Amino acid sequence: MSWTDEGLVATYTIDRPAARNALDLATIEELMAGLEERAGSSDLRVVVVTGAGSKAFCAGADLAGLAGNPGARRTAGARYAALLARMLGYPRPIVARVNGACMAGGWGLLLACDLAVAVDTATFQLPEVNVGMWPMMVGALLVPLVGRRTALDLALTARKLDAGEALRLGLVNRVVPDLGAGVADVVASLLRVSPSALRIGRGAWAMADGKPVADALPALADALGDLMETEDATEGFVAFLEKRPAVWRDR
Repeated sequence: MSWTDEGLVATYTIDRPAARNALDLATIEELMAGLEERAGSSDLRVVVVTGAGSKAFCAGADLAGLAGNPGARRTAGARYAALLARMLGYPRPIVARVNGACMAGGWGLLLACDLAVAVDTATFQLPEVNVGMWPMMVGALLVPLVGRRTALDLALTARKLDAGEALRLGLVNRVVPDLGAGVADVVASLLRVSPSALRIGRGAWAMADGKPVADALPALADALGDLMETEDATEGFVAFLEKRPAVWRDR
């Protein structure tokens, strides 16, 4: 695992290109530790997650490292689930930079991110059934996104998707020929808006996810009230009335 820290933006790279950036327990723990280390940083605004090289974003679990060791597989699975949960509840937006093949557990990383930008040559596949496995934790994120029947189609048939179909299914937000420029554009968009709005808004939507509408609406109204009391909201209203760019105060 490697990472670059540019102050406002931290990029975490799964740096195992020889293993197609597969996840072993050490890599899962390193990514978790890196996220935790920066979670409370007042200057961090955006996190980017990607894979090293151009062949693979993430090939899922490192089967070579886990073969013949059921105990290690169970531990790695539990820590992988904890990583996805932490990403979903992270206090800053996370952008997936999909630089190549996204397979198996790589889908969990992809779907736990807020936004995903894929190079137009990227491919997507859930091949677990081919080795007697099943995309367990991935299903918790995939089924609500694409529906049960489509998710079952992908898991049961292990068919490979190109970037265009991944875009149509909503697995990624953008497909671009120039991945660097595409990710930079998304990051710049996130840096232009209020950190308070992103933090409180994302948290509120996560809290409301899955709740009945009658329960979600009052909770969301409370969150809106909290947001409107921030310095950023005051600045946003004043800047709008004065017809000038807002200067965000929350970091």
